[in-house]
This record gives sequence, C-alpha cells and structure tokens, in this order.
Amino acid sequence: MITFGRSFLTLDLARLMSAAGHRVTIVDSVPIGITRFSHAADAFHRVPAPKFEPRAYCHALARIVADEHIDMVIPMHEETDVLSMMTDIFPPTCELFLSDFETENSLHNKFEFQELLAARGFPTLKYAQVRGPGDVATLDFDDPFALKECYSRGSQQVHKVTPGEALDWVDHDPINPWLAQEWVHGDKYCTYSICREGKIFAHATYPVDYAIDGSSCLNFRSVRHDGIVEWVSEFVADQNFTGQVGFDFIEVPQRGLYSIECNPRATSGIMMFSPADRVDRAFFGENTELITPDPEVNKMIGLGMLLYGWRKSSRGHHTLRGFVRDFRASQDVVSEPGDRRPAILLPVAYAGILRSCLRYRVGLAEGFMYDHEWDGLRIAE
Repeated sequence: MITFGRSFLTLDLARLMSAAGHRVTIVDSVPIGITRFSHAADAFHRVPAPKFEPRAYCHALARIVADEHIDMVIPMHEETDVLSMMTDIFPPTCELFLSDFETENSLHNKFEFQELLAARGFPTLKYAQVRGPGDVATLDFDDPFALKECYSRGSQQVHKVTPGEALDWVDHDPINPWLAQEWVHGDKYCTYSICREGKIFAHATYPVDYAIDGSSCLNFRSVRHDGIVEWVSEFVADQNFTGQVGFDFIEVPQRGLYSIECNPRATSGIMMFSPADRVDRAFFGENTELITPDPEVNKMIGLGMLLYGWRKSSRGHHTLRGFVRDFRASQDVVSEPGDRRPAILLPVAYAGILRSCLRYRVGLAEGFMYDHEWDGLRIAE
C-alpha cells in the first residue's frame, strides 16, 4: 500500500513497484488522485484526511491492510508521523515502512533536528528556537538569518530577516515554534534515501536547480557527491533509521557541508529511478550494493515547470532562454509510454486539488498537501 495517491512521487513509486511484480494499493483523502488513473494501481481507496481525522485515517488503513492482505505500507508524506503514533493497530503480518514516532518527530521538527546534529557531533549552521517575544529579543545573529516554522515544508515561505528587524508580525504557536537559522550562500543539494535498520539501500543526490521560490525542486539531475553519501550513511546508522528520508544540504565555500533540514519521508529523488534499477529490493533490504539512478537521468515535473519554473524566483541563475532549452531536454515524470492516462487526466486531478485550495483557502502549492501536513499535534489518547 502506498499513501498520498495525488502525488507524482506516489505515481512513480507505484510504477516502479508494479513493474517489479508487486500488487499496489493506493489510498488518499481526495477521490481523484493522479495515481488512481495509472495501470500500476491495482486498487484505490478514499480515506479520511490524516490532518483532520488522524485516528479515523489510521483505522481505515488498518482495515484495508487486513482486507487486502497488504504486506507493507509505504507512507509518502507527513502522514508518516501520524501512522508512527498508531502502529499497534495494524496486523502483525504487515510492515509499516517507517521508524518509531520519537525518531520521526525529531527529524521532522527543524529545531530538534539541529539539536540532534549538534548532540551527535555533526556540524550545524548557527541556529536558535523562537517561541515568543522573549526569544526574539535574545537573538544574536550578526548577519541575515532564515526564519521558518519548526514544522513546515518546502511549499511554505522561509523569511529572510535582517538583524534588528522588528518581528512583531510573527505569530507564536506553542505547538509549532520558529527556527532562526544562519543564512549562508553555497551550492545546494537534496537527497533521497531508502533505509532499513540504519543502512542505506538506495540513494539519489540532486542539485537545487529549478525550484519553487528556491526550495521545492521542479527538475532532477543525478549527481555524485561522495561527501553527502558518507554524511547520510553515518547519520542514518547513528539513528538506526528505517524508512524513506531526504536531506537538504548546502556546501559553503571554505566552511564545508551542512544539512539545513531533514524530511523523514519520500522526496522527489524517487522520481529519478527507473524500473531497471529495481528499487523495490531496497524497501525489503534485498540488495547488497547501493542502488543509485542512472547518472544521465534528467527529469522534471512538467506542469510545475510550466507554472513556476520560468519565474525569476524559481529559475535562479538561468535565463528564460535557458529555461526553454532545459524544459525541452527533460523528461516529464507524469507521461510514460504504456501508462498515458495519468498525463491525459492530469487536468481532472488538478481540478480536485483546486477544490481543496478553495475549501482550505490556500494557494495551489499549499493546497496540494494541506490535509496531509502534520504540525506537531499529537493524537489524543
């Protein structure tokens, strides 16, 4: 079973699993998630929204697992945290591909992740937690710094703050405080890894190139970075981590490599693998050599590139002419020979997302995942 059926990541993983001979069941809280249209999906179930009905969501998944004899549940987005709080309701014959709640939460919470890095001896950028006006008054950054909520994701805004700037606009939520983090310049990379019991079985590294406001990547090129692989290997071994995980890195000249934040769930790197890579083996821990994408892979989220990639805030150092060239040279992750329905019915799927945007009064990027976000509120006993 793979969750969050509206996601291109889910679509790609479903195709990879199906091509390897696995029966794939998809779930989502929206009725027309794009993966539902794929030949890779053997079944689709609409379930409650994990953000608003976490208990009902978990119980619905557990019933489907029992009814369809599911062997493994692979959560794709922040429903990972929700499921990690209720693993005991699932049949013992089914594995939830994730770590325990305390581990998942410490990696998802941006401040706790930095604290964890510091405690384990990994280098960190300067950081501080901001819980209220008192913490604002004690910030001692000499240079600009980033301000972002501890529970947030790539589609949400990161504020660049100048030292001494009034922060009276900040809303302080006791459950979801803010992280102030040194703002530095350097080469940015994202990663995706499939891990089991502290060992990496598949890994991809890709540079931040075209990205929504410089954070959510829209195109994906595989690059080799031995320092990043070594860093991730050491960290997941230290945490004895099981699940999918991604890290955002920045390599600062004369200072070295830093992890800005962690995403203990699927990231866009999954879309760089092909059926020939057999990444399904990584989920079951069956391969003996690390699985990596073809070094020539060059993929993109075509619709995202059309909507955002050409904008100055998303294309970085690229010109408009360069954008056109790169767009034509990249392969769209939605359209695939033999499985064209997701691409053909993409407008129908996005109509459902737009309905969610109107319902929750948020923009397209936020509305895409709004009802699957988790911002630190634990499930009541």
